[in-house]
Amino acid sequence: MAEKISHEGIVTQVGQGSVTVKIQSTSACGSCHAKSLCQMSEKTDKEIRIKTARSADYRPGETVNVFLSPGMGLKAVLYAYVFSLVAAAAGIFLTALFTKSEPLLGLGALVALALYFLALKVSSRKIDRRFSFGIEKKTEA
Repeated sequence: MAEKISHEGIVTQVGQGSVTVKIQSTSACGSCHAKSLCQMSEKTDKEIRIKTARSADYRPGETVNVFLSPGMGLKAVLYAYVFSLVAAAAGIFLTALFTKSEPLLGLGALVALALYFLALKVSSRKIDRRFSFGIEKKTEA
């Protein structure tokens, strides 16, 4: 069985039935030895709200591990990249049925992408239920 995907984070808020964790995301060049000279390294903070019945076990400022199973990561890639590529291709194909104008074909792809991401936004609650994060206390190594 594949291991879970885990990131270290810091608890920022504890509520009844949920814990909010801040995760610092770094780009691929974040671990480069020349990042201080390059100015290209990116660091962004992301906050994730995790539903858990054990929220009382956590305190703000505590370091924790946030995890997602590998199958969920694959699903996220499908939603973000594969299905959006299919939507753009479908937009081009459908537009090509009515015109051969390249600018309009591009516009058809953009409209299809906008509709796809709008559909994702509308169904975000349903999708959120499918992508649930877990939380565990960080173990000292």
